[in-house]
Amino acid sequence: MHHLQILAGIAFNPGIRGILVVGVGVAVLMGSVWLLLASNVGARLGMLLTLTGLFGWLTILTLTWWISPPAIGPRGNNGSWKPVEIYVNGSGSPKTIQVGGLADPSSLPTADEILADHPELAADYPNGFLLSDLAANNPTVLAEYIHSENMNGWSLVASSAAGESQAAADVALVNAGIFTGPTAYKKLNTWEYGGKPQREKECADTDAVCRAVFRVKLATTFKHPTHYAVVQVQKVVTQEAKPGEPPPLPKVDTSAPVYSVVLVRDLGNVRLIPFLYFLISVSLFVIFAWTLHNREKVLMKNKALAEVAKGA
Repeated sequence: MHHLQILAGIAFNPGIRGILVVGVGVAVLMGSVWLLLASNVGARLGMLLTLTGLFGWLTILTLTWWISPPAIGPRGNNGSWKPVEIYVNGSGSPKTIQVGGLADPSSLPTADEILADHPELAADYPNGFLLSDLAANNPTVLAEYIHSENMNGWSLVASSAAGESQAAADVALVNAGIFTGPTAYKKLNTWEYGGKPQREKECADTDAVCRAVFRVKLATTFKHPTHYAVVQVQKVVTQEAKPGEPPPLPKVDTSAPVYSVVLVRDLGNVRLIPFLYFLISVSLFVIFAWTLHNREKVLMKNKALAEVAKGA
């Protein structure tokens, strides 16, 4: 009965059960191959052949992992946005030099000004909109007010594509103690600067020559240019929800300063761990294959000497 309780405990523990499953799998699969070879060529040569074949197969497998890291398996860290500073607009110069070329939020057109020229947008945005919203759904309207040649290399990010950088900005603002939570402020526009160039911005779809040149330039660019993002937020006015009604829409406190969270892109190291696995596997494969080669050379030399001695 006591032994049954031990077995039940082992089966319940996922870690121990996983170790046992791997151990049994190695013993059955690799052990059966070794046993078959050992019964034909001997235990030592059979072990050498088994290990050579194993690490040859692992070399192919880890090379596949290195080229295309698996979703579940050995892989490094994914790319992410890292906060470098939180800049209060109008309170001095930012530490990040590139942010100095970003347009001041007060100089940008407001939603009311755009609505005055394009009243049809009111039906699409009944709760108001930001410039980042227009970048996603109405880029032609946005192009009338935002000209890329006047933005010093900065580009507006569509709201639908800014989720990752905005999530990183939320964490940075709360950790810095500036706000108690994401409900205390409203996200304004999100901007990006640098990074690898995008074909859509460099060449038109109909320009085949430009697209071909762009692909060559992209393939020969080994160092990734530094990629920055700026998420701008502003405090909201405190509102109380009335009983039986939905929560009120957040309203920006126009008297509060605009906070710009400066982020830099960390490219991560997704392929590092698969590369290390590949390096170990190919090294062991070469060692065992070289050992087999040397053994074969010694064997052939001894056979030749035996033939000479026999003939004499």
